[in-house]
Amino acid sequence: MDQNNIEQQYAYELIADTNSCFFLTGRAGTGKTTFLRNVQREVKYKNFITLASTGVAAILAGGETIHSFFGLPMEACMPGTVGHMSQSHILSLIHADTIIIDEVSMVRADVMDAIDATMRKYLRTYKPFGGKQMVFVGDMFQLPPVVKAGPEQQFLMDIYRSNNFFFYNSFAIKRIRMVKIEFQKVYRQEDERYIRILENVRMNRMTKEDIALLNTRIIIPERDELAVTLTSVNREADKINRQRLAELPGEEYVYEGTVTGRFEEKRFPVEEKLILKVGAQVMFTRNEATKQWVNGTIGVVHKLDKEEIQVKTKEGVICTVAKCDWDSVKYEYDAKEKKINKEVLGTFTQYPLRLAWAITIHKSQGMTFDKLHFNLNSGLFASGQLYVALSRVKSLDGLYLTRKVYPKYANTSAEILKYANDYNNQEDISREIESGKIAYDAIKNHNVDEAAGAYLDLVLKRAEVGDLKEGIRMAKRFLDTVIDDENLFGRIVEVPEKLNTTYHWTAQFLLGLLCLYGKRFEEALQAIDGVLAVHDCYEAKYVKVRILTKLKRYEEADSLISHIAETFDMSTPDVKLLYLAGVFNELYTTDPGLHLLQKVVEFSPEYDKGVLALRTLMHKKGLTLSQSDDNVEELIKAFDSDMEIEKFMELMNKKKKEKPEEVKALRKKIKDYSFNTNV
Repeated sequence: MDQNNIEQQYAYELIADTNSCFFLTGRAGTGKTTFLRNVQREVKYKNFITLASTGVAAILAGGETIHSFFGLPMEACMPGTVGHMSQSHILSLIHADTIIIDEVSMVRADVMDAIDATMRKYLRTYKPFGGKQMVFVGDMFQLPPVVKAGPEQQFLMDIYRSNNFFFYNSFAIKRIRMVKIEFQKVYRQEDERYIRILENVRMNRMTKEDIALLNTRIIIPERDELAVTLTSVNREADKINRQRLAELPGEEYVYEGTVTGRFEEKRFPVEEKLILKVGAQVMFTRNEATKQWVNGTIGVVHKLDKEEIQVKTKEGVICTVAKCDWDSVKYEYDAKEKKINKEVLGTFTQYPLRLAWAITIHKSQGMTFDKLHFNLNSGLFASGQLYVALSRVKSLDGLYLTRKVYPKYANTSAEILKYANDYNNQEDISREIESGKIAYDAIKNHNVDEAAGAYLDLVLKRAEVGDLKEGIRMAKRFLDTVIDDENLFGRIVEVPEKLNTTYHWTAQFLLGLLCLYGKRFEEALQAIDGVLAVHDCYEAKYVKVRILTKLKRYEEADSLISHIAETFDMSTPDVKLLYLAGVFNELYTTDPGLHLLQKVVEFSPEYDKGVLALRTLMHKKGLTLSQSDDNVEELIKAFDSDMEIEKFMELMNKKKKEKPEEVKALRKKIKDYSFNTNV
């Protein structure tokens, strides 16, 4: 980690100390990939899953593709699309702490919504992305998502009401607060002139001076200068490479790559059949352990035989190149070690080289060149291509152009420029770190009600200073987190009077929420009714149910619970509503509620209060989990006994440490119990 890089420190804190989702961006060469590798090595107490949009990107990132992990279709995803995940992937997802989506600029909005729907379905929660920390990584100024013209494009336009299908336009992203951290320190280039030009190209504000400087580089490189030609299309790059190889004298050598296990051909990071001659210009496609070369180093083939390749770099160093292995991986959860492991499905073995007289702009992402010949003759067809191409080379002196650059070539999306306006908003980032840290330890230890209390304190703190927008965000997190709120009544000692001075629904909602937990129930009801008169939202209805219950207006509360339940999706449930309805039915109505508490235990197995509530209410009806002659575990016997709650909890916590299989057996017994829902 660069201790002098404040943006790196922010990103590290968010990953290490919070459960917050965020977007990590930065221009080319700012060290995003290196940072992510380092943070995963250092934060050992978290389980990470790294995914990318394409096969090659996934291999280079050391992860899987989005589509293979979530089991998504390759065509456009309809709203509500849920992937077909394998059991091993489901287990990995359940036990993951952080999901990293790399090269997110190329992920379409419909794919992002399908990821969200899939995570919520398999994690059985209504929370966005299943409540997991999502780290979205990429540069929106680079290559955009690919959308097929015609029916697919029209379909997506109808769904998203936009011509742009960037990941942040998804409905799922709009449901979360996502701060945006932009790495600003450039490690790739040291030429300040060129860094300034690249930033102006990226931000679509090229000056006459920038254009003039770039166009001084309309120079044809000498053949021995080891300059890579960059083109926008594959056929042009292939044509140049074949032609230049054919021009060389001498014997042609063919090196066949090998595959062990399963490794899809489309995910090969280099050609399966590598054809070389002495004198061929090649590029290394992987970093070497002793730093003799890195991904993007250019050299010339010095010596060839059937068993050995030697490459001479521009510094004159002759390197003997060994074959490399690239693994195709699958994530597996190790229940015994309680960590996620990468299972190697297959290995592709080949020399880490490719012919490099020419490559495409697309394939150059992530690479660094000393000299670059940018072929503009084949045109530019996507926004971001000019920036991606120019940012591959270290300095202006290393750039060679085939023809003039014009401002229109920058072609940066106006929407992307607007989206970048609040990168590195320090106030938002600091608040996110504060709120994330304050609740993270409790969330990590499954103390969700303690975490909810911390969020409620933040609601009050923001309301006291009149920050309604942040107060509403914290209120949403509070309601997303809390399950049993009984211990929170009376937590709010004094409700800010300034909330009474504005009648906007946000102020009234905060007033109603804080009055509820300040035990000012009549005042709370008046405020929440005011909210519901102008803003029909689920959260306000839930708060009203709690107010009505405290006012002992049980029939009204029951009616409102039934109304909310009409739109309730049991495949992605809100556990707090299940808990509320289960307890409420058993205490205040003749409707059954034990089966709802049974679902709480099933959907939130780490939430001990669900077990305790079910035990208490079963005892009231004289129900037990087992028959007296059953040969059952000690914990199940204790569940059925009249042991005091405190002693039962002590036993349960002891079993979690010493015999977790008994806790698992209890939960399974609860899950399998058949409640008569007519009683």
